[in-house]
Amino acid sequence: MARRDYSRNSPCPCGSGKKHKHCCWGKGFSWVEEAQGQPVREIPLPAEGLAVVEEQRQEFRRRFGRDPGPDDRLFFHAPPLEHVEHHLVEAMKAAGLDPAFIHAFEQTGFLVTTDNQHLIPKHDLEAWQAVVADFRARTRPAS
Repeated sequence: MARRDYSRNSPCPCGSGKKHKHCCWGKGFSWVEEAQGQPVREIPLPAEGLAVVEEQRQEFRRRFGRDPGPDDRLFFHAPPLEHVEHHLVEAMKAAGLDPAFIHAFEQTGFLVTTDNQHLIPKHDLEAWQAVVADFRARTRPAS
């Protein structure tokens, strides 16, 4: 991937329309341009995550006799993403998570917590909050 540095004063690559320094700057991730020129967030993996990825690469090499390519599934034993998402939702329900948060996860594909909200661009946080507010408005008991 070609890298492009986004200056603090340039428009934020997330598309919020704000300056980068007032939006995604300093949130623990960087922006990388895909080959097509589209910006994507790159979040560094902790050492434990890197170790898991390397273990999966080695397993791929043992199984297929070659390095994984860009279109290969590195976690080839993993179930389809739809099944994982379903199990996540069921676990959220079993844990008693706020139904508005579960709905927002299903709609946005991410879960906002106090631990990760600093990593999420402001416009994504606003989208999350809008989905939560809409759910609560639609499910509020009539008075």
